[in-house]
Amino acid sequence: MDILTLIAVIVGVVALSWWIKWSSKGIAIASNMWGLGWSPGVRGATINAIASSLPELITATVFLVVLGDSKGFISGIATVAGSAIFNALIIPSLMAFVVFFKLKKSLNEHNNRIILRDGAWLLFSQVIILFIVRSGELTYLHGLSLLFIYSIYIFSLTRINLKTKTPRPAFSPSLKRKLYLNFVLGLIGVGVGCFFLVEGCVFISEEFNLSLPMIALIVAAAATSIPDAFLSMGDAIKGNSDDGISNAFGSNIFDLCVAMGLPITLYGLFAGPILIPAPLAANFSILWYALMGLTVLAITIMYFAKSLNWRHATLLLLSYLAFVGAVYNGCISL
Repeated sequence: MDILTLIAVIVGVVALSWWIKWSSKGIAIASNMWGLGWSPGVRGATINAIASSLPELITATVFLVVLGDSKGFISGIATVAGSAIFNALIIPSLMAFVVFFKLKKSLNEHNNRIILRDGAWLLFSQVIILFIVRSGELTYLHGLSLLFIYSIYIFSLTRINLKTKTPRPAFSPSLKRKLYLNFVLGLIGVGVGCFFLVEGCVFISEEFNLSLPMIALIVAAAATSIPDAFLSMGDAIKGNSDDGISNAFGSNIFDLCVAMGLPITLYGLFAGPILIPAPLAANFSILWYALMGLTVLAITIMYFAKSLNWRHATLLLLSYLAFVGAVYNGCISL
């Protein structure tokens, strides 16, 4: 492979990341308006998280539809796993860094109850998925079980939101139409970007002779997590630390339960079970244990820090770089 091909690949990935971020603006605008009046920590974990995590859902679905086998599913789940690690480590780190460099201070103190609440749901979802994949066969019932877990999570958060007395603004019919139009156009743009991102990952895999799931784990995951990062950084600058952090955790829960559950359900209903070979399931287990360990690390840092500063941000960033190094050196493979 020559240097021009390498440059073209890097430019292509950056361009697709920018396109996904730009297309997500319409979705973000609509979600911000819909989320007005929601209690702190609930809007970030629900409205914001769902809106900013649509790229992961679309990418995981495209991987499964385009490849149509266990390799496609593992590539989709690798995207979700990589995105989960990115969200847990990089997003809080970026929040702390942007506030430090722009406002010369630490993040506003966050609510530790939100860390424990969303952290517990996230770890529970990860444990369920580990047992599902290690079974060696994925059916639509497994997909439905993940969707059911997410529905319980959302139900518990909406009950919290109903207890708040914050008035919600009324939108005019013209504004509602504009919001729906922004959402639909943004969704189409993200879908196009994610399709070409999957094609780009396939090209990189073939050109570099690398495992496609490993490319998805790093490249596709980072590219699809850009909307989450910018949304949380915006919340951090506004002083909404709870929404920013809950968006990172809520996005992970959405990714694991919906971005994985929905494709598994649809594929299982229309094409039958997905068979996972034993060696692939074993390699996946190693990746998943690493994901769970890094999740516990992020929860621990944020719980005891209470207010993230540049030192905590540096530790989170170095942890992510260590994970990427482990993948590069073959300690984690798919």
